[in-house]
Amino acid sequence: LLYTIKFEKMAEVSDDKNDAFALNISWCFGFNKEVGIVNISPNDSKKVILYAAGHTGIIYDFLNNTQTLLQGHTSNITCIAASGNKRWVAIGDNGPDNMISIWDTTSGTPVRNIFDVGGVMSLAISNDARYVAAISSSNNEFMIWDWTTESEAPLYRKELDANLQTFLAFNPENSSELVSNSLHEVIFYHFDSNKLTVHIPDLPEKDFNQPIGNFSQTAFKAGSTEAIAGSKNGSVTVFDKDGAPENGAFKRVLKLVKLIDDPITVVSNFDDLVVVGSKDGSVRFYDSQLRIKNWYGTFDAGSVESVSFACKDKNGAGDQEAKAIPNESTLTAQPFLITDFTISTEDSIVCHVPAKTNKIQKLLHEHNDAIKAIDTHPISNNIAIGSYCGLLKIWDYMSKTEVTMRAFGLGNEITALSFDKIGEYLAVGFYDGTILIVDSITLETVPGGEFSHAKALITQLAFSHDGVFLAATDLDDTTTLIKKSNDSSNEWSYIGRNRAHYKSIVNIIFGVALDSNVPRLLTLGMDRNLVEYDILNSTEDNLVVMSTDKIEQSATPVSCAWYPPINKEHFLLVANSEYKYKLLNATTKRCRKTLLGPTHGSHIQRIVNLAYPEDKHYIAFLTEDKIGMTALPLDGNPHNTTALLAHCDGASNMVVCPQSRFLFTVGGKVCRMWEVNPEVLHATAALGGSGLEPFYQLLEGGKDGHLAKEMEEHFYYSQMRHQSVATTEHRKVDKFVPLEEVPNIMRALGFYPTELQVQDMINEVKFSQYVDTGKTVSEVDLETLIKLYCNHRPVFGLPLYKVYDAFNTLAGADGEGRIDRGLLLSLLQNRGEHISEPELAEFLASLLEFHGTATNKEDKMSTVPASEATATLETILPETIDADMFTGHVLGFQPALIE
Repeated sequence: LLYTIKFEKMAEVSDDKNDAFALNISWCFGFNKEVGIVNISPNDSKKVILYAAGHTGIIYDFLNNTQTLLQGHTSNITCIAASGNKRWVAIGDNGPDNMISIWDTTSGTPVRNIFDVGGVMSLAISNDARYVAAISSSNNEFMIWDWTTESEAPLYRKELDANLQTFLAFNPENSSELVSNSLHEVIFYHFDSNKLTVHIPDLPEKDFNQPIGNFSQTAFKAGSTEAIAGSKNGSVTVFDKDGAPENGAFKRVLKLVKLIDDPITVVSNFDDLVVVGSKDGSVRFYDSQLRIKNWYGTFDAGSVESVSFACKDKNGAGDQEAKAIPNESTLTAQPFLITDFTISTEDSIVCHVPAKTNKIQKLLHEHNDAIKAIDTHPISNNIAIGSYCGLLKIWDYMSKTEVTMRAFGLGNEITALSFDKIGEYLAVGFYDGTILIVDSITLETVPGGEFSHAKALITQLAFSHDGVFLAATDLDDTTTLIKKSNDSSNEWSYIGRNRAHYKSIVNIIFGVALDSNVPRLLTLGMDRNLVEYDILNSTEDNLVVMSTDKIEQSATPVSCAWYPPINKEHFLLVANSEYKYKLLNATTKRCRKTLLGPTHGSHIQRIVNLAYPEDKHYIAFLTEDKIGMTALPLDGNPHNTTALLAHCDGASNMVVCPQSRFLFTVGGKVCRMWEVNPEVLHATAALGGSGLEPFYQLLEGGKDGHLAKEMEEHFYYSQMRHQSVATTEHRKVDKFVPLEEVPNIMRALGFYPTELQVQDMINEVKFSQYVDTGKTVSEVDLETLIKLYCNHRPVFGLPLYKVYDAFNTLAGADGEGRIDRGLLLSLLQNRGEHISEPELAEFLASLLEFHGTATNKEDKMSTVPASEATATLETILPETIDADMFTGHVLGFQPALIE
């Protein structure tokens, strides 16, 4: 009983949950159907199941409709196993930072983590909860731990010379025996303090005159030495001991028994009964002689994927309950005594069967395919979730109850959803380009509410603020506009389509024109264009483009949203692929400010606004797999931002509820509901320091590092340079440098902005006070300079491989990595930002330290005369240039860096 006592000590942890995060998961919709469901109900008064939702374990009390979240995994959970008393569960995942976690289900707390197991393909925990065994997905290695000891090492580990084992189970009556199977073999294990024995029985198909294999699951028979493996052909293979073996690992095929016509998907046991689940959606119970005792075939929920039983209720059944217990399907018709059990199916349905009433209860009916579409009702507590399986569900996210649903069926993949601004209509976009406008309560299509003008997947839908217009984008890079009639009929009609982008559209957004109530429609594309449409003057089959503005030079815009009205000037916030935010003037579309964005693994994919009372504003963002939140106003301070893992297999969408209290994200087959706690964000931001302290932390070496010192030196040297280096007059040291010196300082620090970036930096400072004072700024102080540098410089520098890639692209496929000097000089002058031949000659001469006949310093720094430009270029560059020569000789990179 020593390890039992240790269990109790490990479980003596605080029940207080750590919710001190700016974003906390409060509910999960959906589950991993491949993992199955584990019934962990301890008695009749508590009905609880355990399942996986992405990388989170969920303990769901379906009597009280509550969830306890088991968090800690960073990859999708692949396996769940429970001990005999259902108190201890093991959870395994399969990913880069894979692990097995062991939990106490009574308190919902972790008691042990086992790391670096190579990914978990199959997992089991012994009936007495002492041992945990797993098979690695990376190298098919069998491992077993006595997790109640302090040792981190497994008791045994052995790489199996067999196919990847997809199922693993302990003998419930003997914790030293295990069995696993793949599609083509069954493996038996036995271990003791001295050794591990592994045995793979032969499958003598000739002896039985039929194929043996296509195994699904295997279980030990109670009260015997036999084991039973279910097959896809509806038969079971019975294994028994081979003669007088030294241990239970040595077994042979005893017989094959045909049980049903449909494939067997689940094999388990309950007491002395053999439990079989099948593809036809039935669950059957057999005695030890494989004679049918009872079956349940009325689930109507699809192929059975898992069957799990609750613990036995020690109190037994009362007189009235005993009368309700079903009888066996035998001639004797004895009472069929089992505990409650739960099944999960291939159609993502979970059903619960109370043993004393035999009335099937459907607990969950979730999405069977990827969820891409989501939106919240603008007034009520409803959220709409649509998936590729054609299922549309409306949930009340406060009560966590299903409001209504509509199944469009297979082949009707839902790709986009949007409520109108009063919640009367819900627009539904489909994979084939169809758009439906449905009633938000009944989900029935409104008269005239079906449009099939688009021929590609609908990516986004948006209603105007007045509910008159509906716009959609599709994978053909096309924008579609639909309008509601002004009369009492409220019928919707098609206006037109326009392919204003030549690359994918990343955002469609409605706004309101300044000083009016006129709606504006804009789309943002990966072609770097921001397009605004003249929707009031658009006629049937003619969606008019009002303006097209190129807003990026090298980066790709990835998302946009209206910046909250915390400034006198109205902005459109744009995030790009280089981890930057840009504030564009809402009218002129010109860049007014560039700021450092979140750098949490991948660039932003979506932005939404969060508004709170007392003029507190925030934005929430979604990256490839994380959800984050930033306090406004934006200034580039990284401590004003927080981010958490949302969906390890990729997040696809995010919306916010009307009160900004909750955020919702979707990824895979799971929707997560996040509670927002902005006070925590302010507290963590305060820990990062104030003023320039957070920005000094962004510099290599910090405030006392070489870069900060160098920046200060260049700041004061620029004052000298502006006053003329050769002057003999008394110098005036000031707190400011002229604005035109900023580009020179940036280049001296190793940041080489393009001319457009230079113009953006200068305009950012020059017009920073114009809206408030009507005056421009002509000088910049050191604090502003540091912030400009941190916000504008490349986040990850310029990797050398990008220089090679760019040079090889210019050389072309047939250039063998070499390019003619004349062609290179022509491309440098005529492609991208314009550069004259004398300027190019000057720059290359400086890089190559070629000064011609100049002898003094001032002449060496002067511009190359136009008449000498061609000769200079021919002198300093060879006729053909390759990438190595360009990076090593021209740019001056060291050979070690190039390698």
